Amino acid sequence: MDQVQVQYLSRTGNWTTVMVVQNLSPNIAIALQQVARGHPGCRVRAVDGANRVVDML
Repeated sequence: MDQVQVQYLSRTGNWTTVMVVQNLSPNIAIALQQVARGHPGCRVRAVDGANRVVDML
């Protein structure tokens, strides 16, 4: 099973990886919500192994 990196856009303009989860919809949704809560006001995204954006908040 592929893995997905959950990242947030830092104030410096760089995407920072916070979590790596399995490429399953419930896992991605929960991870995105957790990262968004931990980094309020920042964009959050999930990126697969080919650097394609899977989901974004």
